[in-house]
Amino acid sequence: MIKFFRRIRQQLLTENKFSKYLIYAIGEIILVMIGILLALQVNNWNENRKLDNRRQEYYGQLLDDLNSDIIFAQNTIEDFGNYIIDYEAYLDSYKNNVLQPIQVYEQLSKLPLVSQPFTFNTSTIETLQNSGDIGLIPANIRNKLIDLRRLQNLTIERFEDTDDGKSNISQNISLLIGSTTLPKRLINQPEMKEYLNPNEKMKEMILLYEGIHRWKSICQLEASARLENMLKDIDTIVVLINKELNQ
Repeated sequence: MIKFFRRIRQQLLTENKFSKYLIYAIGEIILVMIGILLALQVNNWNENRKLDNRRQEYYGQLLDDLNSDIIFAQNTIEDFGNYIIDYEAYLDSYKNNVLQPIQVYEQLSKLPLVSQPFTFNTSTIETLQNSGDIGLIPANIRNKLIDLRRLQNLTIERFEDTDDGKSNISQNISLLIGSTTLPKRLINQPEMKEYLNPNEKMKEMILLYEGIHRWKSICQLEASARLENMLKDIDTIVVLINKELNQ
């Protein structure tokens, strides 16, 4: 093709047809410019296609993370709700005319002390932020993802703070009874039972258990409220992402 154009130029110059040569040269320049523009357009199209493919992959990963967070939040809310039901049943027992200390202690000791730690799936949003690819995500989705991440961090921090307070009280209980399984082990050990005499410590134990479960109930009610808000935010983000995928 290049040899063909060169032959035409030489022929026009040889025949001294300068005006035709000038028109031809201008036409050749225009063709070259069109070729360059087409090449740039194809290159831009390829780059945009690569970016769009990467964006689609991120959308899929985000949906996986969000769906996992939905399951975790729903299960946690259910677990917290079951605990609150048991704790309120204990509180309602005080409506009885007569409560024996041993009854109170047994009810309190049956309530779970350990709380499930909070973990959210944030690997994709962290990758987007650390790599700079967060700009691939539309602003309306990007801002909601960042807000969701802040809420998740706040929920974890608040839960850990209140859980630390509960743990401190739990340590005091361990100093009084050694472990929660000790009373059962003492059943067949009368000498040890008489020596340790756990009944003398029942007053302190009840007060400590009261403090733990009061603290825990407040902590879990607050966390459940945050998780409910989180589920609403996640639902909005999922709808927006699916809308982008369906375009």
